[in-house]
Amino acid sequence: MNDMSVYREAFMEELADQLERIEQDLLALEQQVTDPLVQSIFRAAHTIKGSSAAMEFGEMKLLTHEMEHLLDLVRGHRLEVDSALIELLFQALDLLKRLRDQYAKGGPYADINGMLAALRCFVQEKDESPARVVLPELSREQLERAAELSKSGARLLAVQIRLAEDCQMKGARFYLIADKIVSAIGPIVMSEPPLPTEARCEEAEYGTIRLLVGSRLEASRVKREIGLETDVHEVQAVEYKLTDSWVDSPIDVAHEPSKELPVVPEERHKQGAQTIRVSVERLEQLMNLVGELLIDQTSLAELKRTVSQRFPNEEFTERLSDVSDHMARIVGELQESVMKARMLPIEHMFNRFPRMVRDVSRKLGKEIELVLDGTETELDRTLIEEIGDPLIHLIRNALDHGIEPPEVRRSKGKPERGRVRLNSYHEDNQVVITVEDDGGGIRPDIIKQSAVRKGLITEEQAGRLTEQEAVHLIFQPGFSTASAVSEISGRGVGMDIVRNQIERLNGLISIRTAADEGTCFTIRLPLTLAIITGLMVKVCEREYVIPMNNVSEIVRIPREQIQTVQGDNVILIRDQVIPLASLRETLGYPTAESLGKYVPVVIIGSLDKKVALAVDETLGNQEIVIKTLPPLLGKLDHVAGATILGNGRVALILEAAYFVKLKGKKRVV
Repeated sequence: MNDMSVYREAFMEELADQLERIEQDLLALEQQVTDPLVQSIFRAAHTIKGSSAAMEFGEMKLLTHEMEHLLDLVRGHRLEVDSALIELLFQALDLLKRLRDQYAKGGPYADINGMLAALRCFVQEKDESPARVVLPELSREQLERAAELSKSGARLLAVQIRLAEDCQMKGARFYLIADKIVSAIGPIVMSEPPLPTEARCEEAEYGTIRLLVGSRLEASRVKREIGLETDVHEVQAVEYKLTDSWVDSPIDVAHEPSKELPVVPEERHKQGAQTIRVSVERLEQLMNLVGELLIDQTSLAELKRTVSQRFPNEEFTERLSDVSDHMARIVGELQESVMKARMLPIEHMFNRFPRMVRDVSRKLGKEIELVLDGTETELDRTLIEEIGDPLIHLIRNALDHGIEPPEVRRSKGKPERGRVRLNSYHEDNQVVITVEDDGGGIRPDIIKQSAVRKGLITEEQAGRLTEQEAVHLIFQPGFSTASAVSEISGRGVGMDIVRNQIERLNGLISIRTAADEGTCFTIRLPLTLAIITGLMVKVCEREYVIPMNNVSEIVRIPREQIQTVQGDNVILIRDQVIPLASLRETLGYPTAESLGKYVPVVIIGSLDKKVALAVDETLGNQEIVIKTLPPLLGKLDHVAGATILGNGRVALILEAAYFVKLKGKKRVV
């Protein structure tokens, strides 16, 4: 990896943080205008301008410069924040995001001229305050030089430059800016403070600089050119004229003793927790190595049991036992530490939703408030990436189908402003995410009618469905109750995607709804996809793994309690009829020659459905390292992956959703 690629990665990481900060602050600014919010947005735009200039990303530098100027007018209370300004800044932010993605791909780049024109026009329309630059009295030599330039046809321009407060080397920065002015704009007649003699100056007096410059460029052009330089906070440029007697007669230029500006000491940030950026690839490699250690530790534990049984009273047996126990403890702590290093607060994902809710609610003509709870809950970064799309579908459906229009809410005695609440928390080694709205709820009768009309079920099947089963029809492929296809919904694919992606993550989803009160979707996910707890079962002398997240309970059923309903085997547990499938037959193994009195059964669940799997033997649960299957094997619907056991053998991890979809059509003999 060359140096520029390292810088590019660092730039992209910082850019993502700054763009997210701007979006969150703009959303807050839309609700309440405060000086700290304006200052935060300004700092973020200023940071992006400087870093993009360093990376030679000219489009982003120009765009953030114009944004920075608008925000500076707001900071100086010369421009009020209104809906037009907020909308314009959001549009500029969207263009910055597009440019970020295009820079990552290497182009082509979006045309920014339209947005630049919109930002500049907004400034021209709103910024009517006259510019004013205070220059000190010129010396005779400076007056002679100014007169000489004026006679040659050059404009005399009084320029005032304010450098950013966080500029660390103000003298050195002015040295570079002055060099740019001389080479691209024109000669400098006067400078206060004087021009630095070398690039190592760091004097605080260079915070505000006043110049007299001779140039053939207009004042607005000079102002824009200087404003593009790094660490330039504010620029003023106005014309300056001389009288015949060399007594200054300025236009918008005041000749008064300049007042010393109060020096604001830079705020020293308290030193927080020390952090370091680590690439995802290194974390993945570290997690793989921990997984290998876990496999070896399991092998060592099995070896300890074997040796203890064969040599119970030997000294080396005790030493082996001590080493095994110590290694188990160390590997456990190492595993926990690595897993924590992979964890991110779910806030990183939640923060993308307020902007989406704002835009969608505006299109729908609804007033909707998004409430975020549990943002500090941590989740594996891989899961955060994977769960984003399902949550987007759930939230968009809540906005479109769940929350009623304002007039309907008024007629029901509800507040016109609807509410969608997104929450997350830990529960039993799982992460629970809920999406709840206070809308009209899901009506089972309408769901049944729509499913029958689309041919998903028959009238007879609809009549046998319970209300809960009817509600879960929304997860069927192609189901939709929308009367017309729109940008928001109506294509009948969203909820099916939600179900499939959550099942693929070994997760579960459930629905709770009530008419005119609202709907709550609850998603349960494992903390990580790398190492899970699995239930070991034996079928035909081979070991398989069922993820414990999908296991509801384990029971032993007397063989005579197995019943047959319409040709399918079922069992009755606590007044609930559950389809029964033989794992032997499902996996293609021959039927057992000898049958015991009891059948070990593992009840697994997916969505609102459950199925019982008959196995030969249950071996207990243990932590396993998930290994993906090679592409050469193709797609196996009933297999989610594989793991290496302590004895060195490979065990397949079963896909719970596949067996639930079979609906227990395999019989137990």
